[in-house]
Amino acid sequence: MIIQPNTSHHIIEDLKEWPITRFYNRRGEFIQALNDFAFKRLGNREKDLQSVLEKTLYLEAIRAKKEPWKVDPVDDKTYWKKLGQQLAKSVANESDTTKKEVNKFIKRIINRYSEEIVGGFQPKTYRFFRKLLTSVYKRLFLSIKAPYLIKAWGNYEDLMKKMHISGSVDQIRKLFPKHTVILVPTHFSNLDSILLGYFIDSKLGIPAFSWGAGLNLYDYELFAHYMNKLGTYRVDRRKKNPIYLETLKSMTTLSIHFGLNNIFFPGGTRSRSGALESKLKLGLLQSTIEAQRLNIIEDKSEKIIIVPVILGYHFVLEAAGLIEQQLQYEGKEKYTSIKYKESKLSKISVITSNMMTRGTDVRVHFCQPMDVLGNKVDEDGNSFDKNGMPINLADYFTLGNEIQNNYQRERVYTEILSKSIVKSFYSENIILSSHLIAFTAFNLYKKLYSDISIYDLVNKSRDKKTISHEDMMVSMKSIISHVRETNVCALSEEVEKGAEHALNLGLKKLGLFHRRKPLYRTKSNEYTSESLKLLYYYHNRLSNFGLEIIFANS
Repeated sequence: MIIQPNTSHHIIEDLKEWPITRFYNRRGEFIQALNDFAFKRLGNREKDLQSVLEKTLYLEAIRAKKEPWKVDPVDDKTYWKKLGQQLAKSVANESDTTKKEVNKFIKRIINRYSEEIVGGFQPKTYRFFRKLLTSVYKRLFLSIKAPYLIKAWGNYEDLMKKMHISGSVDQIRKLFPKHTVILVPTHFSNLDSILLGYFIDSKLGIPAFSWGAGLNLYDYELFAHYMNKLGTYRVDRRKKNPIYLETLKSMTTLSIHFGLNNIFFPGGTRSRSGALESKLKLGLLQSTIEAQRLNIIEDKSEKIIIVPVILGYHFVLEAAGLIEQQLQYEGKEKYTSIKYKESKLSKISVITSNMMTRGTDVRVHFCQPMDVLGNKVDEDGNSFDKNGMPINLADYFTLGNEIQNNYQRERVYTEILSKSIVKSFYSENIILSSHLIAFTAFNLYKKLYSDISIYDLVNKSRDKKTISHEDMMVSMKSIISHVRETNVCALSEEVEKGAEHALNLGLKKLGLFHRRKPLYRTKSNEYTSESLKLLYYYHNRLSNFGLEIIFANS
């Protein structure tokens, strides 16, 4: 049974006292520290800094010419061109090409990147967005039940009932004031960051976190104006040069060391298939290991606390495009994309109608907090191994009698942390009614079409074959029983009430805002799909749990 925690108050009401506010009040000081830190790291990693500089200038000149964005500095092209010319003159006169001069060039570039990457935070802007998002989410999650506009728009209390929170909430609220918390969520939608930020404030009741936003989002002037004041740091995926990448990595490591609470999406990008992440990117996670080492070196009592977070949606607005990308990637020549003509007006009409008449909900589950080595921690941040014995993290960073940097060792630690996060994603996953019916229906469809491949099956549209109510019930009951017996994951309250209840509720919620229904009930009380491709996407949420055995044995 999933217990809803009590978070009736915010742990720090005054935004001026929030850690993120205090951090960005020292923005200038941090940027100077970042410049020094990044330059030192670059020097430790690279033997030939002149080659690094030349490569950077070459790549940036190409980027500025071939991939310009509105958000780029006005002097972007001329800056890199002039810098390249200055370096060329210096190289022409070998006596002037000194190590000191190369270092000077690199420090200028690092500072330019630091100023671009590091954002800002203003309580006034945050309060505005708090109100704005409340209005947006009321319209998204609440149906209209009254003819009067004010009542129809819904109220805050009703909205909070649609936003379900579960997991180690009380423990996180106790850990937050003493330690630096890093949230590592699953990633399904472009809306994840904003939704999670809203949950952190309104449901978890703790101060805002920083998170990385693609620089391309800042191309929109109004959007950029506000994003610059909400604690985000900017990531430019066009820049692949070693100086930029080192500055970005240094930003994440040093900001955590400075006590800035962060949100990292460890999967690196949205799940194209709709499944939970099973392999994570190690770059950002390694920043937490490095920051913990720096804390130990400086004898700081603050620990870096990792909290996996599972986002539970009944619908993902981008689902159709994401699963199309996944099928093309994995199917290659075996998959042929078949697109169905639909007018934009028709799509907008369905979305608008469902927004007005059919409410939905969302769940965010906060998993058991852990340290950077994947060990469980108590509410004071003390670490314990799998046998419940206390652990001193400093021992894991010590060589001889000194705390030392060992890249290979910390790479291993990062892999251990990655596996611990994935384990939490699966063991603490909560099956929603929409997940259950999508998984059940698609597996029954696979049995109906056992003679064709998945890539042919998902292209079938408005098929005449249907699934009986009895088959749905038998399969869903078997899955529920299997989950209860094996504890492979958890069941939501709506699924705990039984298969019939879950089926009726799931049909109302599954893919709510899609033009073509992933699954619906016919007049003869059977079930069919207008888009097996979408049904496949939502089915994938329960893949990798071993639940397919239910259908293999039936």
